[in-house]
Amino acid sequence: MKRRLFLSCIALLLAAVVSGCGCGGGDEGPVLVSIEVSPANPSVPLGVSRQFTATGVFSDQTTLDLTEAVTWNSSDAAIATVSDAEGSKGLAVSASAGTTSITATSGGVSGHTTMTVTDAALVSIAITPVNPGIALGTSQQFAASGTYTDGTTRDVTAEVAWETGSPSVATISNSGGSKGLASSHAIGETSVSAASGAITASTTLTVTAAQLASIQVTPQGASVTTGATQQFKATGTFTDGSAQDLTTSASWSSSDASIAIVSNLPGSQGLASALSAGTVTVTATSGSLSGSASLTVRDVTLASITVTPANLVAKFGTTIQYTAKGTYSDGSVQDITQLVTWSSSNASIATISNAPGTKGLATTDHLVGRTTITATLGAVSGSTDLIDP
Repeated sequence: MKRRLFLSCIALLLAAVVSGCGCGGGDEGPVLVSIEVSPANPSVPLGVSRQFTATGVFSDQTTLDLTEAVTWNSSDAAIATVSDAEGSKGLAVSASAGTTSITATSGGVSGHTTMTVTDAALVSIAITPVNPGIALGTSQQFAASGTYTDGTTRDVTAEVAWETGSPSVATISNSGGSKGLASSHAIGETSVSAASGAITASTTLTVTAAQLASIQVTPQGASVTTGATQQFKATGTFTDGSAQDLTTSASWSSSDASIAIVSNLPGSQGLASALSAGTVTVTATSGSLSGSASLTVRDVTLASITVTPANLVAKFGTTIQYTAKGTYSDGSVQDITQLVTWSSSNASIATISNAPGTKGLATTDHLVGRTTITATLGAVSGSTDLIDP
């Protein structure tokens, strides 16, 4: 009986702490006067939870944590809900932006605070592409994706502040309409970062050597007669804007070898030889890139050859480059210096070359006199005099 009475008194005393009831001899214990809910008036971003606590203030000025004893309630569950379940009492979960009152109640005593739910806050940033490499002279568009407290993600490329660690290697735009666009300036590596407040992210941009961007073949729309040749040139333009002669390194081809062929032999790369009337495409290829030009072959006959310079007077030891121009049956004129066969009527006065690269180059000897320089193509020839005084 004594043990049962003791246990009953303990239970009544615990109840008295909350309800103000007495135990033993009718004496009154401390009475619950108010409940303080904390934190007071918090503001949380959407998607974030907040743990509230309830502290009871009693008539004897003592306090007691009543978080697990009170009943919890939210005035607007659409803004936030608050748990009243064992083990999670007072845990408020935000649901949408707005304001709600969080209340803790015990008997006839209540306490409350205001919880404001703001728009979801940025938690992290991810940059794409990750660690890209680009050729010197080219650009790379970066994008930033933000993850928020409510679990959503969205494109924040235009909202973050962009920066590179090494502006000498690459810079990145913060201008409207081009935010996140990195431009390369030198070979190397640089960090690329995106920041919004205290939230940052970064990746690495590698700039490699300039790469071939395009090939131009010249001349465009050339026209020659059958039996003639046409030298083509290939010029490569690179990603950094520089240009390079690719004539000797490119691979040359003709779209119709029965009309014209193009040489790939050392010393004559890009030299097209006209075989029959028609039009072909002459192409220069380097790697996966190519450029082309058209070549028209006309079926005409050679009418005459003019050799220049005419009737030249030159002292011994002098070299003279002669040029042969052919006039054809259609009235067209063409340089045929490389097609003709050159000769000197008196090799003791002057000799003239027929070797590739020096065709038409005459050299005078030490003897005084006159020689005739002749250019011949088929049955047609032209000549001029060379005098060594």
